[in-house]
Amino acid sequence: MVFITHVLTDAGYRVIPAYGGEDAIQKAKSRKIDLVVTDLAMPKVSGVEVIHAVKSDPATQHVPVIAVTAHIWDALGRAASEVGADVCVSKPFTRAKLIQEIHRLLTAARGE
Repeated sequence: MVFITHVLTDAGYRVIPAYGGEDAIQKAKSRKIDLVVTDLAMPKVSGVEVIHAVKSDPATQHVPVIAVTAHIWDALGRAASEVGADVCVSKPFTRAKLIQEIHRLLTAARGE
C-alpha cells in the first residue's frame, strides 16, 4: 500500500495510512474519512473484514470503499463486493485508473 499512498499523495489527496486491517478499522471509526482504499489480502484482519466493518457502521456506511486485489474474480473478490465494496480494482493497475475511480466515487459521494 506504500505505492498507493505515494500515488494519492502525488495526486493531492491527504492520506491516512493504516498498518493492517485492525488499524484501518480503528482509523475509519475514529477519524473523518472520505474514502477507504484497502487491499483484500492482509494477514489477521482481511480487507473483506475492513469493508464489512466500514459498511456495517452507520457512522461510516456512506464512505466509498475501493478494494485492491489480484483476486477480483475469485471468492475474495466476490466477498468484497458482497460486503459493500464500491469498486474492485484489479492488480496490476495504473495510477490513472486508481485516480479515476477515486475521483468518480468522491464526486458521487458529494452529489456532484
